[in-house]
Amino acid sequence: MKSFIKVLTACMLCLVLGSCGSVSLLITEKSTSKAAFDEAAFDEEFYRTSVPDETQEATVQTEEQESASAAETQTSAVTSTATTAKETVSETASSAAAVTQATEKTTGAGNTLTLPTKPSTTAKTVVDTKIETKETKSDLKYGVKQINVVTTYYDIYSDGSKVQTDQKSYVKYDTSKYKATTNDLLPEAKSNKTANIIEIKSASNTVNGYRSDKDAAPLTFSDDLSTAACVRATEMAYSGKLSSTRPGGAAYSTVLKDMGIEYKNCIELTCKGYTSGEAAMAALKSKTQNLSIMTSGEYKNIGAGVAKSPDGVWYWSLILTD
Repeated sequence: MKSFIKVLTACMLCLVLGSCGSVSLLITEKSTSKAAFDEAAFDEEFYRTSVPDETQEATVQTEEQESASAAETQTSAVTSTATTAKETVSETASSAAAVTQATEKTTGAGNTLTLPTKPSTTAKTVVDTKIETKETKSDLKYGVKQINVVTTYYDIYSDGSKVQTDQKSYVKYDTSKYKATTNDLLPEAKSNKTANIIEIKSASNTVNGYRSDKDAAPLTFSDDLSTAACVRATEMAYSGKLSSTRPGGAAYSTVLKDMGIEYKNCIELTCKGYTSGEAAMAALKSKTQNLSIMTSGEYKNIGAGVAKSPDGVWYWSLILTD
């Protein structure tokens, strides 16, 4: 390239000299105040001004595309960085808000940050059951005690806690210490006779109906025998013993002696659970032996008695004498 430029320069000089005729050749001394000739800069300038326009345009276009591409890449990188930063800030803010809301507590003069306790993942389970019974005793009468019972049921959990699941209450009676004489029982016996006189007489009439069926003479209703029968019914109701033997072990007939009732022969029939005189006598009649006693010509007088136990059971006594 440099050789080509030298030749071209020489040719141009010859043309100038030829047109001017004579030329004085002056040898100019190298100036010390001006910059030395820069061959490389001249070559570059010459090349730039000598290349075709379309090549220059292509070069310019390529440079513009490269600049645009670089700008686009830079913009994309900036955008990606900004997005990542925004997401990081958002996540950090959300985490900070959650921690602040869950753990910050204010006490007194300052703020104390308490880290949240991790909830237990182990669920409570029932490992056992427990029954607790509470009894409250009180004196009733004749040595009988009333007992109020409250029973509570619990589920026992694996963490040691207990939860009530049910509760039941009821009343029971302790008759093991029962003790009463005829005189002790007499006031209540008379009260029972008065309160239940209709059913007592119904029992007497029912027995006479059985006697009529057997062509036997009717029995005479006795008020004293009915009082004695009510004494017997009352002591059976409080002692809880259905028997013709009295709770102290004596025979039933001792109640007649206690009340001054004279007799040569007597008999007692007992039953429980019936609220009417007719039903009670029908229950006694169901036994063949009892029916024979109830219709026997040996007996002339009848008395019936009834009493209700503390737990609601009705006791009956039927006494026949000659």
